[in-house]
Amino acid sequence: MKKSNRILLIIIAVCIVTGGTAFGVLAWASWSVLPYENTYYYKPETPSPIERININCDIGSIKIKYNETSTDNYAQVDLDIQIKGILVEEKSFQDFFYPVIWQNESTQVISFILDAKASTWLTFSISQRVKINLTLRTDIIYDINTLTSTGSINMDIPDNSVLNNTILSTSTGLISLNAAKNTTFLGNVEISTSTGSAALFAKQVNFTHSLRASTTTGSLSLNFSECFIGNNLVGTVSTGSISFNSYNMKYSDDYIWGLETSTGSIDVNIIQNTEIVSNITGAIQTSTGSIDVYYKDNSANVGAKFTGSTSTGSIEYNPIGVGGFVETGSSNSKTITSNDFNSATNTYTFSLTTSTGSVEVNGESL
Repeated sequence: MKKSNRILLIIIAVCIVTGGTAFGVLAWASWSVLPYENTYYYKPETPSPIERININCDIGSIKIKYNETSTDNYAQVDLDIQIKGILVEEKSFQDFFYPVIWQNESTQVISFILDAKASTWLTFSISQRVKINLTLRTDIIYDINTLTSTGSINMDIPDNSVLNNTILSTSTGLISLNAAKNTTFLGNVEISTSTGSAALFAKQVNFTHSLRASTTTGSLSLNFSECFIGNNLVGTVSTGSISFNSYNMKYSDDYIWGLETSTGSIDVNIIQNTEIVSNITGAIQTSTGSIDVYYKDNSANVGAKFTGSTSTGSIEYNPIGVGGFVETGSSNSKTITSNDFNSATNTYTFSLTTSTGSVEVNGESL
């Protein structure tokens, strides 16, 4: 009996090995690469004051850039797809995607839509690379709306560009918006991702309307250098950290900052060596995490006040240089006020709130 069982096990093992080998040979033989490329152009007979462009895809990274050489086209979309894996041989673009929708005539909104066939991707051992490159013209004003379900979005804006509303959104992926000097946004700016990080870098940029940035799970980085802000500014995260950097900002009126995360730390750096000609208030808060503020101004016309509170943790003020702040309150509820706050022409006033974590303000106000 024992001998027969041993023989049976040997037979099963041989079948597994030979079957696995045969499958491996079959898989290797059917492994292939499917490339697909296409280019789509937009050149209107009657241009609009603002050209509205919508990019929507299930799978793929989106890169938005501007032309470096002269072109008659108002927009150009380059689609670059590469699918690799077994059982890909003898398949075509139509096996994996629905026909591309390119609406570029007799419409107020130019649309590029790429939808994947979900059932096709169930074949195991298939990898894909989908790139959508949108090229714009520097002398045209655009209204941009991009959405991808799975993929990153990167937008680089050169000097002296003008845009209207700019919306970048992805469900799973990274978002990066880089705006060079003298860029002007005539409409709202929104960047959002559900799972992934989002970052904005702006230098000498004019934001005339609202600015919102959000992520559900991931970090948020907002960086402004010598920018003009013409509305409220909001940054929210559910699980992840927030980094906010402000250098010599200017404002058209009194506005509100809102920076909030449920679980994660918040770092805020404010350097104001020029007058802001406004009063800025805001709430910086997290449920679980620390809040660190670095603040510095060199003008008696600019003051600052930070009101910190924490349920579990401490609140500390660390002077930079000559300091110029005074502390009042207890270890878990404290106000840190610059000596020139009451006499200053314009001020920053923020509440710093965390349930579980510490609050730290490092500051100097001359």
